[in-house]
Parts: sequence; structure tokens; C-alpha cells
Amino acid sequence: MRGIFVGRRRKAIGGLLALLLLAAACGDSKSSSDSGSGSGASTTAANLTPVSGGTATVQLFSEIATLDPVKATGSGGSDGQRMFAVYGGLMVLDAKTQKLQFLQADSFKSTTPDFKTWVLTLKPGLKFTDGTPFDAEAVKANWVRTQDAANGSPSRGVSAFFSAINVTSPTTLEITLLQANAHLDNAVERVGLNYIASKKAIDDKVNLTQTGIGAGPFKVDEWIRDSKMTLSKNPDWLGGKSPVYLDKLILQVQGNEQQRIDSFGTGAADAFYTSVPGSVQAGLKNAGAYEAKVDVTTGQTFVMNNTKAPFDDVRVRTAIIKAINRDIMGKDILNGSVPAEYFSVPGTPWHSEGSKLPAYDVPGAQKLIDEYVAEKGGPVTFTMLAFQQTLDQDRAKFIVSQLGQLKNVKVDFVVNDSPTNIGKVLKGDFQWSSWGFPTLDPEPGLYNQAKTKSGFNYSNYSNPEVDKLLDAARVSTDDTLRNTNYKKVFDQLAKDLPYFPYVVTTNRFICSGKLQGCALYEDGILRFDLLWKKA
Repeated sequence: MRGIFVGRRRKAIGGLLALLLLAAACGDSKSSSDSGSGSGASTTAANLTPVSGGTATVQLFSEIATLDPVKATGSGGSDGQRMFAVYGGLMVLDAKTQKLQFLQADSFKSTTPDFKTWVLTLKPGLKFTDGTPFDAEAVKANWVRTQDAANGSPSRGVSAFFSAINVTSPTTLEITLLQANAHLDNAVERVGLNYIASKKAIDDKVNLTQTGIGAGPFKVDEWIRDSKMTLSKNPDWLGGKSPVYLDKLILQVQGNEQQRIDSFGTGAADAFYTSVPGSVQAGLKNAGAYEAKVDVTTGQTFVMNNTKAPFDDVRVRTAIIKAINRDIMGKDILNGSVPAEYFSVPGTPWHSEGSKLPAYDVPGAQKLIDEYVAEKGGPVTFTMLAFQQTLDQDRAKFIVSQLGQLKNVKVDFVVNDSPTNIGKVLKGDFQWSSWGFPTLDPEPGLYNQAKTKSGFNYSNYSNPEVDKLLDAARVSTDDTLRNTNYKKVFDQLAKDLPYFPYVVTTNRFICSGKLQGCALYEDGILRFDLLWKKA
């Protein structure tokens, strides 16, 4: 059966959730290693001892705009991979156990019953690769940067609620919130706040865009944009108490899905990222190959700008979704992907049968378009942003052909590189774009994508009732209340259709037998510090 995920909890979860977590072990993996079939599991065999040395080449599907964490989204599909390699992380969500693991931090917890005061405690003795201390002052300097609106930080959706950040010792910060948040640790881990740059580099105005200076497991040697990033290991990772096995790490950009498969098959790449079932099957045919994976909620979507015509009208949003055959898109365009049927994901505690997406219905779509045109004039026109990856362009072409069935609808798509498209979506300068909301828990994921002006609500959706439900869930540790609220939110999203989840998403890395230790955190970020090459 398909693997499922339960949400993060800082307290013991109930029996139902425990059973669901146990069920997650029954994944659909057919990899050569049982230990690698679980979501995010490391596949290093128990009888193998990691060895140091060697170079690993990992292929990713998109380039990023910057290494500066103030601009980071933290997404595994974009900058999260590089952020972890260069900066490490205060903490990481283990994709298998669904629990936070502390790396550069020792703890992060609320110290008051109202969840308005939190204390972050760092591990002592850590240093950045420039030799300066990784301390509370450095964390504060990074977090204050995200609060400055001029920096345009995606993390501002979280840090804007910090009314005070006080350094109380070299290793501790006290954060005071404007509004209660019982899940602030989740929110910080998910975004760029989790990745800390050198305070000296910030003070000296070093160009962190090109050369990130962090305290992660690797440091940048060279970055050739749209080609590769070469990194060397940081022997002082976590104060030298946790080894980095690889000498070198090469992150290659390869936007062509088939070429990633081919490079892996010839041994030119040791691992590659994919969410396409057909690519997984092809990769696992190689002797010794295995997978590390994580199922995510929502995952791949098309985001529609609810504040710009024509998607400021729910009739158009509904019509466009009705006119697209998700079954064909999943099977033929996305190489065997499972089409989404709901806004929520069956098998998770917050799934609701009331969150069903509109069925494929071209006559019904045409009726809605006719109503809209009769009232506001026509034709309905819009431009889609497509990323340069071949698969994304194939999706765009398919949608254009599907919408060609409708009268009074004119649609085109523009192909840009990833940094350009991401920048346009972050600024709201778009009508429709390929996107993703890959999350493991409704907090902070669903809150981010559906709360009015959350900072991550890229569809610019707003519904006061949804806001109330999300706010109530955010300040609660009662799983029954949270799940009830989230189900109501998903049901409302299925009525308002602010964005369009179209496939059930599993993010994966396919790894060769020579590259051991592949494990994921969050929505599919590879733990590069755990990788090692067999001799």
C-alpha cells in the first residue's frame, strides 16, 4: 500500500496516529534494500561500515538564484538541497519518523503556557567555515535580516511575528511572539530561518548570493550556474563531532528527466532527484540501485493568482480544472503518476472526503466559461509560466491542448529558468504557474499556503473562515481539534480552488549501490553529511 505520513508532534500522539505511522512502513518501494524502502530511510546496510573519501555527483532538476539564506524558501525542489549542504541546519524533520532532530541546535521549545515565548539553545563550540563562532548573535543577525521587508525574504512570513529576539547567553536566544504559535519549531525548520550564515560575512557585506559562508557539512569551491556546484567537506561539521565522509560533492543541474536517468545508468551520476514513477522504475533497474523517498501532501500543483483576472473568479478556476484530464496527464505526460482526487491526501489523519477536486467535465467547464464571458466579456485569456525542465514544458503543452477544447479561452505559456519563474511567483507577477506546496504536516504547510497574507500564500487566496480555522489549530496541541479544523479547511479549499493539486507526489532520490547513506529530511532534502562511497 502507499506509504502515509502523520504530522509532527511534540507530545505523544494518540493511538490512531500511532497506527497510521506504523502503516507508513508498508511503503510501495521495490528497491533492492528493505532499509531504504521507508520514506526518508538511510539505506546503509547494518553490516557495512562507512568509509571516508571519494567524490559523489548528485543530479538535481533545477538551478537556484542565490545561496543567501535570507532569500531561501527551504524547499527540497529548489534551494533546500544547497542550503543544507552549505549551512547545515538548526534542526531537521526526519522524513521517516516525522520527528524533529536537532543538529546545530540542542533544543527549541516554548517556555510559557501561551506559546508566545520560545527559547532556542544552540550546541556549544560550533564555528562557521570562516572561523567565527556559530552563536546566538549569529542566529539573531540572520533572523533580523529576514524581518526587513526590503530583503524580500520568504521567511518573513514567520519572522514578522517575532516582536523581540533577545540573546540571553552565547548559546541561547529568547523569542517573543506577537501571536501565539504552538508549532513555531515546525515553522522555523521549514523555511530559510533554519539556515544560518556567518555574522561576520553579513557585517562585512560579503556577497552571500554567490558564495555562501555557513557551518554546514560542505563549503563551496566553485559554482558554475546552470551547470554544477563543486563543494569540499567541512571537517569541523558540528564541531568535528560528526564526520563528513565524502571529500567532494558535486551538485549538477540537469533539467531533462531522461538525461538524469541516462547519466545515472552510465555511472556519470551517483544519485538523481525525481518524483516521476517511470523514472524511479528505470533507475532501479541498475544493479544495486535503491531509493530514499518521502510522500508529501499537496506536492505538485498549479498555482493561480487569485488577485488577477481571470483567476480572481472562482468560475474560471473551476472551469480550467474541469477541462484538464488528470488521468491522462498522470499516465501519459508524467509517466505513470497517480492523479490527485482531493485537496487532502487519503490515508493521512486530516484527510476529508469532502475535499474532492472537480471531475473532468468539458461541457461543465464550457458552461462556466460561457457564464463568465456573458458577464465580463471575453475571451478568457491568460499566460502560464513554465519552467525550463522538459517535463514542465510537456505539462504546459498538454494543458494548452486540453484547454483548446473550450470556446472563448486563449492560453499560452512562457518558458523561463527556475530563478526567474520563482521570482515572478514570489512577487505575484503571474497568472498561472507550475508550482508546489510539498508539506508533511498542515502546520506550517497548510497554514502557509492558505492563510491570508501568510508570506507563503502564493495564490494570494483569502477566506476569513479558513483564517479562523488555521489560527485556532496553530495555537493548539489537541490533535482532535487540529484534525477537525484542517479537514474543514481542505473542504473549503475544494470549493474555492485557489490552486490545483494534480498528482499524488512522492519525492525521491535514486542512489547507486556505490553511494551509501542516502536519507531524506523535510520534503526530500538529501542528508549530504551521511553519504559515503563504497571502496
